[in-house]
Amino acid sequence: MKKVLFLLAVFCTAIASAQKFTIVKTTQPFYDIIEWKGMGALLLSKDPSGNSNQIYLTLVGEQDKSIWEQRFAPQKLPYYYISSENARYVYFLRNLNPESGKIYFDQLNSAGNVKNTSVTLTSVIKTLGYDAFELELKNVIVTDKALVHHFRHFDKKEKVYTEIATFITHHNMLVYAVELGKIKEEEIKAGRSNHFQYVGFSGDEICFADYSSGSKSGKGWNAVIFNSKGQEQRRVFLKNKASNHTVFSTTGFGTNGAHYLGTEKDQQNGLLSFHNGKFYFTTLNTADGKQVLELHQLDGDDWKKINNYTISSSAPKKGLTIGIYPLNEALTFKLSGDNGNQTLALFLDGSTPIVNNFTESVIYNPSRSIISDKKEFFAVTLPSGNLFFDKSQLKTATDMEFEFIKK
Repeated sequence: MKKVLFLLAVFCTAIASAQKFTIVKTTQPFYDIIEWKGMGALLLSKDPSGNSNQIYLTLVGEQDKSIWEQRFAPQKLPYYYISSENARYVYFLRNLNPESGKIYFDQLNSAGNVKNTSVTLTSVIKTLGYDAFELELKNVIVTDKALVHHFRHFDKKEKVYTEIATFITHHNMLVYAVELGKIKEEEIKAGRSNHFQYVGFSGDEICFADYSSGSKSGKGWNAVIFNSKGQEQRRVFLKNKASNHTVFSTTGFGTNGAHYLGTEKDQQNGLLSFHNGKFYFTTLNTADGKQVLELHQLDGDDWKKINNYTISSSAPKKGLTIGIYPLNEALTFKLSGDNGNQTLALFLDGSTPIVNNFTESVIYNPSRSIISDKKEFFAVTLPSGNLFFDKSQLKTATDMEFEFIKK
């Protein structure tokens, strides 16, 4: 009898923790769903006949109804969805590279307000002594305070790379530009330096870093932190004490410009990340003929290993390419190598890593990398539980059903 009562209690608890609800169909059919990490799921609907370019957005989260509804009208397709964990704004960019010096976009904030505008980058870049049309765009990122563009300039005569960043503030759309640093081509070819990388943000601190193995301080990262107004906050050298690590290629991963551009192929000695005020270091350890991805957290002046995953127990047949996308729960990676394309989540609390085959859909559903349940569904992790959605419902003339399961 006690066993029956216990099983009944467990069943009732499971029922209470799982809740299904519907989002009523609109006049236009829902055709897609994307994740705003930390906020919820964005249902997209539009006129299937193409007579209108309006795209309607419905935010779904922990409530049993939509949080808000909004719309925007992209002037052309495709548009580029730019989002980050802990950023209260997302952008729908109409162009990644400046067109006639301008970036055109629709900005959406967490309250559901949309702003359609354009911003000119040429004048602020010119103040640094460079022509915007001679720069190579490397990345576009949204932080909590600004939309950031990372550019690279190469002086063919001097054989020197110059790294530049611009910041467009969310509230008043003011633009600032900074020079991150210069790196000689010969230093990169010799393996003594790597190119600058955007490595993350925390509040109004936006961090870039380059790796050097030939400085007086030893091998490690020269990290520089700016605020959204382009004011340098501090510089710090983070020493790399790891051994048996291997150089690998990087690639764009996540809803950022590096992924959409598909041109990031820098060689790195490791991946530095700055997330929620902490520095993390990911290295590829090749000791004993294995390939092990190790995640370290800066603790004082030392790196403390907090998680790892063995990619291969034998020597690889080809090099590994790694992309990184930080989440609050884990640093997630796209791995391309002998095992094909995979996603890997290394959890910050040391929990068992999660590995999945890579599909393009994970770009717009980053929570899918860290939720092991219901793999056939679109999944969103939220503060009090996980939201699930069957994408087969899209493009039908029916209400959309969601399931929310409390943690």
